[in-house]
Formats: sequence, structure tokens, C-alpha cells
Amino acid sequence: MSKKTLKDETQLDPDPQTAAQQVIPMLDAVSPTYCKAKWLWSSIHLTNGTTNSCFLPPIHKIDPEAVLDNPKLLHNTPQKKEQRAMMLKGEKPDGCSYCWNIEKMGREFLSDRHYRSSEPWAQQGWQDAIDAGATGDVEPRYLEVNFNHACNLACSYCSPHLSSKWAEDIERHGPYSTVPDKHNSIEYFRSIDQYPIPNRQHNPYVQAFWQWWPDLYPKLQNFRMTGGEPLMDKNTFRVLDHIIDNPRNDLEVAVTSNASVPPKLWNNFVDKVSYISEYKMLKRFRLFVSVDGWGKQAEYMRHGLDFEQMWDNVNNYLSKVDEGLVTFIVTFNMLSLPTIQKLMEGILRLQRIHNVKRQRKDENGKLVAYGYHRVFVDTPMLRYPEWQSLQLARPEHYHWAEDCLKFMKDNPDRGRESRWVGFKPHQIERFDRSIEFMKQGFDTEQKLAQAEENFIKFFTEHDWRRDTDFSATFPEFAKYMGDLMSKYGYEYEETDV
Repeated sequence: MSKKTLKDETQLDPDPQTAAQQVIPMLDAVSPTYCKAKWLWSSIHLTNGTTNSCFLPPIHKIDPEAVLDNPKLLHNTPQKKEQRAMMLKGEKPDGCSYCWNIEKMGREFLSDRHYRSSEPWAQQGWQDAIDAGATGDVEPRYLEVNFNHACNLACSYCSPHLSSKWAEDIERHGPYSTVPDKHNSIEYFRSIDQYPIPNRQHNPYVQAFWQWWPDLYPKLQNFRMTGGEPLMDKNTFRVLDHIIDNPRNDLEVAVTSNASVPPKLWNNFVDKVSYISEYKMLKRFRLFVSVDGWGKQAEYMRHGLDFEQMWDNVNNYLSKVDEGLVTFIVTFNMLSLPTIQKLMEGILRLQRIHNVKRQRKDENGKLVAYGYHRVFVDTPMLRYPEWQSLQLARPEHYHWAEDCLKFMKDNPDRGRESRWVGFKPHQIERFDRSIEFMKQGFDTEQKLAQAEENFIKFFTEHDWRRDTDFSATFPEFAKYMGDLMSKYGYEYEETDV
């Protein structure tokens, strides 16, 4: 494929679904299994020195000594280069099986390989990836990092290597008594060399990152900081200060937060981002807010969350940060089901408040109205731990998701006609895919039985460890929990709700 062809073909449709379809022949021109994310997308856990390309492949270890000589190896690891070589030959790396499974259902089914490769950041690096081939080093255009695992929440599907609050739970009570393996054992994470380096110790990965930063920063198109809770880490604010000193109007920056941190941290964050936005120091800033349900049920899933404070903080950010964006990341899981529609209704209300109508002059000097979207939603489905997966849902639970899907379809984003409020086609399609995943269930009775028993074990332990009450918080699942406890011979005491 020539440079001219690359340049001509990178003008993709702004609609993500259409763009994903348009990019297929571009990928096929290189190889039928080619994926730009393997070259230009990177997630790097500086806490423990692991990385992957997009969220789907398993993470793998980075050599802590090699990166001090060549910090580009934080991303360009030998394992990624081996997988790149496979893709260039039309082979399918095992770690990308999620996409292969979707694509084998038919040409009309779009996988994350298509969506990722069609996103704007990927188009900026087409030729660099081609030139790097399988063995060269390339700067990612989309980079996500977490600097440490400090966090004020202990979300039900998280783990001690990603949350210091989870680590406190396990250090105090030990791992959960799930089968066949005890859940969230710190010893396990240490045995596979994925437990975080303590903050008080030197971290070669963070050192390598800042060594790489002068070469990396000018090429980034999207940079996202996660955690733990990134607003509890000084490196996050170091990045924001660097942006203030070195503006880039072609760079998108994002922070993934629980938006429930102490007011001093939140206000410092909003003040810096507001300044960056006011003086146009970035192309765009986006706040990703993690929340998986509504009210008390959301607080149960993300233990330590103050839901009302989070909602107020999001409103505060949208009010103070000019053109600031927010995307709610809803990790769609079994416990999301009863309040998922209520959450979508709340998001729609925020859109009506903060999605704005603006005016600009056309080529004839006439004022025309256009929309500016500020509030978005994404619903990645939870796959692990399996005892909180949508696959555990029974047919009598499906209606919550189906009703929510109908609500989203009844409130589509129709641009000017809907005053730039509503759900976009790719958001509806992603939610619909999750419902299909839910209805597939587990492929064996053995897997179902193990997930059901672990559901009992985990949430009963969760309640005595964290002084919570599952059946009182989720009365919609009280009968389900009772049925499972009877089925597997556990003593069940119903809670008055």
C-alpha cells in the first residue's frame, strides 16, 4: 500500500460504525488479520511493569532493566513484536481471540479490531506502523497508563494489584474462599510478578516513562491516565502541569476517575483542567467516570463510592470546564441490571443540561446552529470474575436490559432534531451485543455451577468483610440468592427490606 493510498483512504466517516466498515479493506490490504492497535495502542501498568495492546489481550511483563536502556520497550515488547509478525502474515494471535470469535460469525459483524483501527488516532500513524513492520519501535498514538494503584474504592470486580483499598481488605482478611482458586490472593499476584511496586520503593517503569516522555509527548494523539485513582497520584498533576507549559492543540487527554475523591483533590483537578480548556491548550479533554448502576446499588458495586458526591462532581466539572467532555464507563454486569435504565435516564438528563447548541457562520456569512456533545456513555461488558458476569443472569432478569435497550432506541441522537441529545447508533449496538452475550450463558453446566456457588461465596463474604447487605441492597436478587443457597446447601436467612 503506497503512502498516497494511505493518505487518501484515511478520511473516514465520523460515525464510528460506518468508519469501522470503511477501514476493513484498508486492513485487508496489509493482511486479513491486521490490527492497528497492535502497533499504535498501548496500555502500560507502570505500577507493576505490564502492558497489552487494547484491553482484550492478556497483559504481559516488561523487562525492568531493558527499559532503562530503551524506554520505548515499555510499549514495543518482544511479545508484541512476535504478535505483529503473525498479523503481517495473516495469522491470528491467541490473545486476540475475542475479535476472532466475533468476526467468524460473519463479515457483517464488526469487532474491536475494526473499531480501534478506524479511530482518528489510528489514522495518524498508518505509515509509521507500516515502516516499523514487525521488529521496529514505534510511539503509540493512543496510550493509557496508570502510575500507581492508590485508590479510595474497592470495587467488587477489581483486585488488590489495582486498588490499595482492595489490598487492605486482603491483607486484613485473606483471599476470598472461591473455588477452585481463592480469589484475589496477594501471594498469587506476587507469584506472577504483577503485584505493584510499593510507592516508597524506586520504580524503574515510572523512571523509564519520564525518560521516554520528551519523544512520546509530541506524537501522542490520545493520552489517558487511569489507576487506581489517578487523582490520588502526583504524576497525574505533573502531566497536567506539563501540558500547561507545553500546549498541544492536536492532543486529546483523558483521566479515568471515580469522581468521588476528597474535595481538595477534586478542586485542584478541576481548576487545572479548566485553565487548560479556557486557553485552548489541548484539542480536547475528557473525563471518564466509572459507575455501573444507580444510587445504593452503584455504591455496593464500587465500595466506598459516594454516589451523590460523584454526580455533583460531574455536574461541577461540566459547569466549570469549558467544552470539557465526560464519558460514563458502565462496566455492564449482573448487578447493573436492576438500575441500568435509571442510570441511562440520568445520563440523558445530564445531556439535556450540558449538551449545548452553538452557532457559527457558514461560507455565506449566515449563522447556522450546530450541536456540541459533552456527555457520552460506553458499556463494556464484564467478563471476569464470572460470578458477576451477565452470563449468570436468568431469563427472568433479561427484561431489565431489554427495557433499557428499548429506552435507548426510543431516545436516539438525531442531531439537531433531538437537540443533540440521545444515544448514538454504536452505543446502542454495543449494548445490544452485551444482551446477546448475556443470553448465551455459560457453555457448560459445570461452569454455570461454579459461577453460581462463587456468587454465594463472594457476596456473603463481601457483606461480613465490608459491613454491607446484599439482599437489602439488591432486593430484586434476594430470591435468586436464596434459591442458589438452597441449591448448594447453604443456610439462608432472608433480610427484611
